[in-house]
Amino acid sequence: MPEFHKVAQTGEVSPGEVKQYQVEGRPVALCNVDGELYAFEDICTHAFAYLSEGGLEGGQVKCPLHGAKFDVKTGEAKSLPAVKAVPIHELKVEDGHVYVALNPKQVKVGGRGRGRR
Repeated sequence: MPEFHKVAQTGEVSPGEVKQYQVEGRPVALCNVDGELYAFEDICTHAFAYLSEGGLEGGQVKCPLHGAKFDVKTGEAKSLPAVKAVPIHELKVEDGHVYVALNPKQVKVGGRGRGRR
């Protein structure tokens, strides 16, 4: 059974909004699409950037760095330059609070400026 962590109160993220929370040292984005809440790893799979800083466009979050878009329900990359999905976290709402269970998959983005030796 997954371990759930209390992240926010249900009213903290308004429709059309996305916010970042820290869960066990990992950045987790919580967004509200037409009253439904979704949680996903808050790091672009193409290059290091916080997706929560790019904002929502309907049911997709846009990377502020290069404009890649991801489906907030499935994590699927919807536009280039991203080709890998972003991990989705399990979410539940109880007693006015939002709880998230972390997906064991994490985004791994290579470092910059590393050349061959």
